[in-house]
Amino acid sequence: MKNIEEILQKLLAEQDFLKEMQGRIVENYDIMIQNQQQNADNHEVVIHNQATIIRNQEIIVNNQINIVRNQKQIAQNQIQLEVILQTQAQVLNLLKKISGENETLEATAQSIENLISVKQENMNSKPLNDPSSL
Repeated sequence: MKNIEEILQKLLAEQDFLKEMQGRIVENYDIMIQNQQQNADNHEVVIHNQATIIRNQEIIVNNQINIVRNQKQIAQNQIQLEVILQTQAQVLNLLKKISGENETLEATAQSIENLISVKQENMNSKPLNDPSSL
């Protein structure tokens, strides 16, 4: 009978051990489910962030396109300003000739360049946000 009692005690101990293990397995499954939920939530955040990154990249590309367009416009403006400057020198030279001053076109163009240099020096000595520099 003692053998049966020992076997019964061992069986009860093993049953308690199995219960404890099953409880731990259930706890581990709960933790795994929580982890999967957290992973799903994190995945949603990652997808949202990727969408934001894509939108920002589109904005960057559009800004780069606008920069290129602006650079082209600046180049065109520089050409037009050069033509205006040459025309201005020719008109001023003709006016001087009409008024009796005999000055070469080169000398007239040089006097305009000198005026431009003086104005640039005045502008460079003041901050651009100073209204008096305009």
